[in-house]
Amino acid sequence: MKKKNLLIPLYGVFMGISDSIPGVSGATIALILGIYENFISAWSFVFSNLFNFKTLTKSRELRFLIMLYIGVFLGMFSTLGFIDFLINNYQTSVFSFFSGLIIGSIFFLGSDLFKNVDFKNTEKSKYFSFFISATIGFLVAFYISGAKFLVEQHGFLIIFSSGFLAISAMIVPGISGAYVLLLLNQYSYIVKAVNDFNFSVLITFVLGIVLGLASMSRLLKWVLDKFYLATMFFLMGLMVGGLRAPISKIDNFVSFLIFALIGAIVIIIIERFGRINR
Repeated sequence: MKKKNLLIPLYGVFMGISDSIPGVSGATIALILGIYENFISAWSFVFSNLFNFKTLTKSRELRFLIMLYIGVFLGMFSTLGFIDFLINNYQTSVFSFFSGLIIGSIFFLGSDLFKNVDFKNTEKSKYFSFFISATIGFLVAFYISGAKFLVEQHGFLIIFSSGFLAISAMIVPGISGAYVLLLLNQYSYIVKAVNDFNFSVLITFVLGIVLGLASMSRLLKWVLDKFYLATMFFLMGLMVGGLRAPISKIDNFVSFLIFALIGAIVIIIIERFGRINR
């Protein structure tokens, strides 16, 4: 097996840890590691061939996702309880670190984007469309990150909807699926369900996840194919707007600087790791 294939579960671990963090999206890590388009394309392929068993089982896309999600589930379920503990006991330090992760991610995505834009030959109207895309992304994430639509219930429909919305956010850079669960007052409840092996809750949650993946992966594949640069600027806007979530939890500027710097250094290490192995 190629070295690159052996690294896919490790990439998944990075994504899984990020997905367990309110404020950071695993999709952001996928972007930094250079596997985001493969990730979206693979999910779109799987759901397009869901009932074509022979084609599906022989596909590279399915093998890629299986290897990736071995790492995702390992990273996510090994850190959910720990992250929940840190958030409840060391909020400022944790969210400062998360902010550093996001800021570092924005820097790398932005630098890659501007390398792909031919400023001499690109029409001014396209510059405007990129600006509008980034602005819309910023406003969407800024609003969601500051929203306070918590719910008290944990019924079937709420759990199902939480799975749908969380996974939709998880595959979009800039909006954290874990933060969506916090907004819906379901984060600790789902963590407890995982720890208690509450299968009725987990199966309902997973059903929402499957539907969210099926719809969002195909939508994202389509817009990336048709409007790649505009979509990437939109995603970068999401990441900038999404900074509102962790920064709003910070009440100590010195602590913010220290732990944000640590977070940014972690992103630099991950990005260098991904670049070396592309």
